[in-house]
Amino acid sequence: MAETEPQSQPEQLELLASKRRQTLLELLATADDDVHTLESLATAITQTEQGTDLSAHPAHRVCLFLHHVHLPKLDAADIVDYDPQQNVVECTGDGQLDWLLDTTGR
Repeated sequence: MAETEPQSQPEQLELLASKRRQTLLELLATADDDVHTLESLATAITQTEQGTDLSAHPAHRVCLFLHHVHLPKLDAADIVDYDPQQNVVECTGDGQLDWLLDTTGR
């Protein structure tokens, strides 16, 4: 698959503006699988943010933010394919995710 045109600097900054979205991008980049459920991503983010104490910020609240804010934004930028009906997230595989994270020096 051919790589798509990299995001412009303002678009990059918007995608990286949220710490939670940065965590999501890092999780997607380091995952063994390319397809994830919304719930598994929310749990992984919650564990990253809260350690083992999941009661401080329950994963279902993270799910809501992912579903309504972060995943639609990443889907619109062609970083992921998000199916809100099935609650499935798939990396696009066009290099955008790695390229975006490389710009942050991670």
